[in-house]
Amino acid sequence: MTFLTVMQFIVNIIVVGFLLTVIVIGLIWLIKDKRQSQHSVLRNYPLLARIRYISEKMGPELRQYLFSGDNEGKPFSRNDYKNIVLAGKYNSRMTSFGTTKDYQDGFYIQNTMFPMQRNEISVDNTTLLSTFIYKIANERLFSREEYRVPTKIDPYYLSDDHAIKLGEHLKHPFILKRIVGQSGMSYGALGKNAITALSKGLAKAGTWMNTGEGGLSEYHLKGNGDIIFQIGPGLFGVRDKEGNLVKVYLKRSHSYLTYVHLS
Repeated sequence: MTFLTVMQFIVNIIVVGFLLTVIVIGLIWLIKDKRQSQHSVLRNYPLLARIRYISEKMGPELRQYLFSGDNEGKPFSRNDYKNIVLAGKYNSRMTSFGTTKDYQDGFYIQNTMFPMQRNEISVDNTTLLSTFIYKIANERLFSREEYRVPTKIDPYYLSDDHAIKLGEHLKHPFILKRIVGQSGMSYGALGKNAITALSKGLAKAGTWMNTGEGGLSEYHLKGNGDIIFQIGPGLFGVRDKEGNLVKVYLKRSHSYLTYVHLS
């Protein structure tokens, strides 16, 4: 047996051993990802989820040096997205002092000339909301371990004196005790599972839900919350095949509605 033959044999063993190691590690990751219950994406799409987490981890560096900055991008920048995730998932609104935005003179739209300040609004936080937040246990380069814990948060309901009343002189006015609700997102765009989850979550938070142009489906009613019925050309509307308004359809939906929005 010559020296070259021995070297070729060793190289073949190394290559085969490397491939077998990769396959074994991949199978171990696959079984582990399928059995874990922390991330649904990782359980359903293990390979794509791993690529996603790697991309998320490398994303800030790639944007900083190769692509756009954290304050760029439309309609939402990376910082906008990050602030929403931190507040909604981790109940954290902590931010550094100062800003990285480049403020310049110019024109802007202001909704009201003299908006009420936070200390001028009377809020009711006597009854706390029970919910869940996520806490990060271990964050590595290619994965993140986190767990869900129960907690109670301030609801920030508007007091009766500061509640917003729509149709104040009507027999049944629409009284808003939450400043923020859900804008129109139709059934066709989200699907029954998302609509059901949003309906239950918004009702638990004590705020309203806009059906969007898709109209009112049975899944919007799962949470028994305030519904803004957007009458439009969608599937669950109140029109006939010729496009005419059917009062019977509207009356049938009336017992579930708080407000009607014409689009």
